[in-house]
Amino acid sequence: MKKLFLYLLRKYSKTENGRLEILKELDDGVYYNYNEQTSFGNVYNYFIEFMMSNPFVYSRVVKKDTESLEILKKGINTAFDESIEIIKGDLKYRTNKK
Repeated sequence: MKKLFLYLLRKYSKTENGRLEILKELDDGVYYNYNEQTSFGNVYNYFIEFMMSNPFVYSRVVKKDTESLEILKKGINTAFDESIEIIKGDLKYRTNKK
């Protein structure tokens, strides 16, 4: 079963839309695991799980590479702002499309 799951995961994660769909499913999993949390808490927990599962982040921590981790931290803050702007643009597109 695990092999089938990994095969399908690899197959459907080749595009941005596929990855976004997978991430939405993972987010739902966090919601069900931590459903006593607020939505803010769920986003927080989801982000922690993402960071813990990322091989690059893990390797930087193991190597005690604080410089790279600081660069990553700043990039994450920038990416947060950029993603909000992308969502705002998507909302405008969806609203104008109707």
